Parts: sequence; C-alpha cells; structure tokens
Amino acid sequence: MTVYLKIAFRNILKNKKRTALIGLTLAISCVMLFFSFSIGNGIQRQIIGKYRDFQSGDVSVVWSNVKKIDINDPSRLFFSNFEYKRDKENRQAINRLDEFLDTNGDKVEAVYKSVTGNGMMDTGKYAAYSTIYGLSEEEAGYLQTKGILQLTEGDMTFMQDYGVCISDAAAEKYDIAVGDWVTLDSSTASGYVNTLEYQVTGLYKSSSDFDSIYVYMSRENALELFDQDTVYFQNARIYLDKPENAEKFAGELDAYLTSESGVLRAESITYSSTFYSMITGFLKMLFAFFVVFIMFIIAIGIRSVVRMNLFERMKEFGTLRAIGFNRLQSFLIIFLEIFILSLFFFGAAFVANLLLILLLGSNGIYTGKGAVAYALGGESIRPVFAFSDTFLALGVMTGFSLFAPLKPGLRLCYQKITDMLAQNQKPVSAIGSMIKNAIFAGKKLRQVHQV
Repeated sequence: MTVYLKIAFRNILKNKKRTALIGLTLAISCVMLFFSFSIGNGIQRQIIGKYRDFQSGDVSVVWSNVKKIDINDPSRLFFSNFEYKRDKENRQAINRLDEFLDTNGDKVEAVYKSVTGNGMMDTGKYAAYSTIYGLSEEEAGYLQTKGILQLTEGDMTFMQDYGVCISDAAAEKYDIAVGDWVTLDSSTASGYVNTLEYQVTGLYKSSSDFDSIYVYMSRENALELFDQDTVYFQNARIYLDKPENAEKFAGELDAYLTSESGVLRAESITYSSTFYSMITGFLKMLFAFFVVFIMFIIAIGIRSVVRMNLFERMKEFGTLRAIGFNRLQSFLIIFLEIFILSLFFFGAAFVANLLLILLLGSNGIYTGKGAVAYALGGESIRPVFAFSDTFLALGVMTGFSLFAPLKPGLRLCYQKITDMLAQNQKPVSAIGSMIKNAIFAGKKLRQVHQV
C-alpha cells in the first residue's frame, strides 16, 4: 500500500493546476455536504425542541382517549380530555399521579398541568376559531424563556382577571387593538356552552396562521370559562433533570397509573413525537439528497478532467502494467489520487463548517414567516454540528472518490499494455471485458476442479 500511496502523492504534486481545479471542486462539495447535515440537525433540534417545550415535555400525562388517536397525528396531545362522568376514577388517577411525582421529585425539574380547550373568539364583526390556553404564572414564565410566547405589544397583565393575549396576526386580521374587548365561547366540562368577555392586554408574535390561533389567559380564567374543577387538567408536561431518562420514567409512571385504572396514561417524547421525528428525518435526508445529487453532477465534470489526465499518462500506467502491476492495482492508484485529495479538503471543509456554525449560531438563517416557518419550527434555522455526521460524510466522499474516476480508470486499465506504451487508446468496454474475464476465470476454475 505504501508504494501506491507514494505514486498517488507524486502524481498529485506533479500537476498542480489539475490538483487545484479538482481540489477546489472537492472543497465546495465537502462544505455543501457538511453544511446540509448541519442545517438538517438544526431543523431537527428546532422542531423537536418546540414540540417538547409547548406540547409534550419529556414525559406527557394524557387522558386515555389520546391512545385511540393515530400516533402520526401531530396534534394528538391537544385532544386529551377527561370524561366528566368518571369523576371518581379521574380524581383517584390524579392523586396517584401526584403521589408518583412527589416520590420521584428528585428526578423532576418542572411539571405544568395545562388547561386547554377549543372555542370561538368574537369581536362583534368577526368570529374566529381559537385554541384557548390557561397559564399559571410559572408556565407563562417558562414559555417566555423558551421563546414560545414572545410579546410584541402590551404586557403580562393578561394573567390578571379577564385579560387575554392574542396573536399579532389575529389582531391585524380582525382589526383588534390592545385594550379592546372580545367574547370567547367554549364548551364546558358539563357539555354546555359558556360565554365570557375578556380584554386584550397583550399581543404575541406568530410566525404562521397555525401559530396565530392561540388565545392565552390565566389558568383561573380558563377554569372558569370551561367550568372545570381546579384539580383537572387536559394534559401534564413533565420536564426531567435528565431528559435522556424520559422513556424509563414514562414506563414506570404509566405502569403506576394503569395498575389502578387506565384513565390517565404516560408516554415519553420518544413515543409521542413520532410524527415530528419522521418529518425532521425526511427534511434532513432531503437536504442531503439535494447535495449528493449536485455532487453527482460535479463528479461527472471531474471525470472529464480525470479522463484527459489519464490519457496523458497512458505510458506511465503501461510501464506499471509491464513490470507486474495488475489492473486492480493500477485502478487503486487512480482512486487514491482522488481519495487523498478528498480527505485533505474533507478536513478543510470540516473546519469551514464549524466556522459557519459559529457565525450563524446566534441569529441563524432567516427563512421567513408563513407555512415555511411552521414547517421548519421557526423563522430562522440555526445549524447544529453532530459528530456522527462526520462518518456519513466520509462515506459519501469515499463513494464520490470512487465514482469520479470509475469509467475512465477502468477503460485505461483494460487497454492492452502495448497500446498503453504506444499511447494509442482503443475503444474498450470495461464492463464487457470484466464479464469475459469472469467467465474465463470460472471455466478455468471448473477445469482445475475436474482435474
């Protein structure tokens, strides 16, 4: 192998212009590949992070009706609701939940029991479907810290009696200003419709139409609107001090809850985020596929450069073949030339990608509002480096290094030695020659076996 590496290094240094041309192309390809992986990781972290902060926590405690909803439904946790007629069982299950959380308090960082429901917001001129969200002081602070609830106008006085916070998009669309009064209609736990008036005391930033449907108010106001007992909740988000233990914690909690009744269930974010994990994985692969496709086009271009270079070096390879090098060894030298260049610029691209991540890490890449922002989990993407992607990128670059010289390298290796020494390249079907050689080798092997 040392001999092959020496020959490859010599050829790389011998033709500096060709090396620079191929090297620049490889550098651009490597940076694009690494950065596409980092963008995919950023989208993945952003979407899953937003889901964790707003919907699931590390462990979700939901009512049993959620288990009947397809796991691929992205909003299934919002449909969690109790059956009022099973009040005794419900209260026992809530008590068991509290007992478990008290016993395992050293593992729990925070618990938010969300009070949510659907309703209509009526301005007198317009009526709009809304998701009403009751917040405790602690949960409101948490959502602000995580950037889920970003006030653009007004303040947190919506947490006082009969105050609400609506989206800036809804305020613009329905001509609502801070200080105006709106009416909210919602079904109660008993089954009838309740109607109350609230003053808009704050506006929050929304990035898409879907994000603009939430109406935030205090937990006490929401309990009154839904005519719901204070011990009840629609779902509970549990945040652990060690999120990696979510699956184990959820399994133990679910077993504890179902040992008495099955009205409350627990599931980890690994299970509940199936839809989002699938989407983020698809988006990451889509970015990577786009870059690999571009690299495939680039490889075709490099193949032309390699073909011209190999034609000029036919005598060299003819001499190697004449002194005993076989076709595989000759091709290995050609492959190593591209592969060594790939490794060198792979390292350079690795460093360049880290610099790009540091540069874009604070503000990210702005993608805009609307459907794109909702699909990507925000208005900007912050690239994230994952060390495991290095091995995947290295595999892609190895394939790239093999594909680029494949056809011209094989055509050269299957030339006759005399033609190579005379630099008289003949039309040769490398695949056809390989098939003929394989058939010949098979016949020879059978003859030896018969003897």
